[in-house]
Amino acid sequence: MMKIAFSHHFPTEAVPDGFSVIQPPQTSGFFTSDQLQRILGEVDACICMADTPFGKAEFAAAPKLRMLGNLGSGYNNVDVDEATRRGIPVFNTPTAVVNPTAEMTMSLLLGLCRGVVRYDRTLRTDGICPKELLSYADMTLAGKTLGVVGYGRIGQKVAELARTFGMRILICDSHHQESLPLEELLPQVDVLTLHLPYRAENHHLINAHTLSLMKSSAYLLNVARGPIVEEKALVEALKTGHLKGAALDVHEFEPLVSQAIRDLPNVVITPHISTNLAEVRSAMLAELLEGMRFFQETHTLPANTVNKRELSY
Repeated sequence: MMKIAFSHHFPTEAVPDGFSVIQPPQTSGFFTSDQLQRILGEVDACICMADTPFGKAEFAAAPKLRMLGNLGSGYNNVDVDEATRRGIPVFNTPTAVVNPTAEMTMSLLLGLCRGVVRYDRTLRTDGICPKELLSYADMTLAGKTLGVVGYGRIGQKVAELARTFGMRILICDSHHQESLPLEELLPQVDVLTLHLPYRAENHHLINAHTLSLMKSSAYLLNVARGPIVEEKALVEALKTGHLKGAALDVHEFEPLVSQAIRDLPNVVITPHISTNLAEVRSAMLAELLEGMRFFQETHTLPANTVNKRELSY
């Protein structure tokens, strides 16, 4: 029986037979770094999340570790090079996150562009909305241009959903034949949505310069990773009216959201929550555990192995 540690409390109904699980109680929700390191010495596998750094210290504390799962599509919290050096495959969940993240993107898109959150705030504060006949703060989607930066599974699903609203799609992704350079795409879009992984080359990809290329009537969505957007530059663009609004499920300094962002009336914020549903976490967990079982039984790396090319099995 495989002994596995969960960094967070996950739904146990998703765990099939053949796994002995160590996980934190639901009341605490997660293991601290010290707590996790103390139990890693006795497990064969571990599953962690984006807010759990898994680096050299964690690998050194886990001499029996044979595989590592990261609950999510992104895995920048894991030292993949160290895992590869130790011959440990790292698995992610590229399939289970697609629909939930795309749905959240569309929720933020509609909530921002159609003023849903703004109207809710006003009614809760004042009990009545001003009676202006026209609203210039909102925008309909039909006929508008959506720029999708990162055209993997999630970006493609977002584009599919946006097309049903009548939006025109432009793509920035070097792996796609219809890709436009970012600086060519930005001036054309009414909404920019980010769906690329966080890597060193993507740090502050959206910055003062790239924001200056966008229309002042445009909106920005980020459900990818916070540091892809330079928060200081975004705040300035939103304050000065160079950018009409933004919706952020991820934040540069998360789990904290800065006061500067919280004070802006033209921003919709959520706490990195796209896949934070029990049914989705169960599906993500099942995707990881199935990959682990497959590797254990066949000694063959499954498709969701992020360092598959670097390992030889």
